[in-house]
Amino acid sequence: MVGTKPLAGLKVADFSMVYAGPICARMLSDNGAEVTKIEPLGMGDTVRANSRIFSHFNAGKKSIQIDLSDSRGQSLAHGLIDDADIVIENYRPGVMARFGLDYAAVKERCPKLVYCSISGFGQTGPDSQRAAYAPIAHAASGYDISHMRAQQDGNPRPAASGIMIADMLTGAYAFGAIQTALLGRVSSGLGDHIDITMAESTMMLIPGQQQMAQVADPPQVGGFQPVATSDGFVMLCIVSEKNFDGLCSAIERADMREDERFARGKRFLNMGEFVAEIEIWSSQRTIAECEAILNQHGVPCSRFNAPEELFAQPQLQHRGAFQTLRDDDGDYLIQNVPFQFESFDNSTAQQAPSPGEHTDWVLQHQLNMEPANIAQLRETGIVE
Repeated sequence: MVGTKPLAGLKVADFSMVYAGPICARMLSDNGAEVTKIEPLGMGDTVRANSRIFSHFNAGKKSIQIDLSDSRGQSLAHGLIDDADIVIENYRPGVMARFGLDYAAVKERCPKLVYCSISGFGQTGPDSQRAAYAPIAHAASGYDISHMRAQQDGNPRPAASGIMIADMLTGAYAFGAIQTALLGRVSSGLGDHIDITMAESTMMLIPGQQQMAQVADPPQVGGFQPVATSDGFVMLCIVSEKNFDGLCSAIERADMREDERFARGKRFLNMGEFVAEIEIWSSQRTIAECEAILNQHGVPCSRFNAPEELFAQPQLQHRGAFQTLRDDDGDYLIQNVPFQFESFDNSTAQQAPSPGEHTDWVLQHQLNMEPANIAQLRETGIVE
């Protein structure tokens, strides 16, 4: 691998907090962009309450704390935007405009700027001012109801996910949209404003359900179920006829090929009976035995790994999926981005910034300010 990362030379002004914006900015940093995180005075990013989670989302960035409610702080932020190729923000729509830092306020003097706004429902429209975190996006997008229907457990209460899917998915889409805008800038010479929403990003998870919602008497979409073994469960996905043939061979049940209940197009309708037949075989074997035999026959399957089991997982170790990070909480592992280049290193940095750690550096090197002027800003409470 070469020493230069693929996005080296690009500068990012990251005004985002919590998860969606910060993970996007961290991926930019992992791939070589210089990311300056602009945090509110005092507590900074609210996720700092948990240093490990904060580090996961902000490793490799520089931190400066600015009072954006003050015109002098806004002037500093304008300077950082002028110096940037990319801006990321996930305030509620209208907040950046209140600070005079929205795209409309900066695009004339920064025509090449790629400005990414992340929100729950969009920058305009009847729902634009609604507060939103990931669970709200899950509920509003149809994801939670679709998940509940797929489980078919008879419980009328929607199953809310405790995993912040919308944040991570929106951050990934934002990362891709920024790359697209940067490519567009190569040909047009101009940047753009990206308006990306958590709700619509989460809706991208349910394309089959969206299409079947437009059909009378739709067939069931999805609905895969865990299969019991003697010491736990494995997940199987029998999608193609090749998968089905491999399963029948693996469990030595050639008769299932002739069973009308399990013919193509009917297996999902009879999933409970299908799983029961498989469990006649799997319940007599361990997870490890089932995985080995099924994989040998090309059947898509996996054990259910707990998070604490991932760090020693041989495939993940082979890929270098985790990086050691060092901070006041000790040494611990954080995950690298899930894509790798043959020619570039894009592993994450080994440290995350403390609040305002780089304030002096940023003001001196990015805004060319003198130490005396920086000291005055500190004394008047504009920066920390």
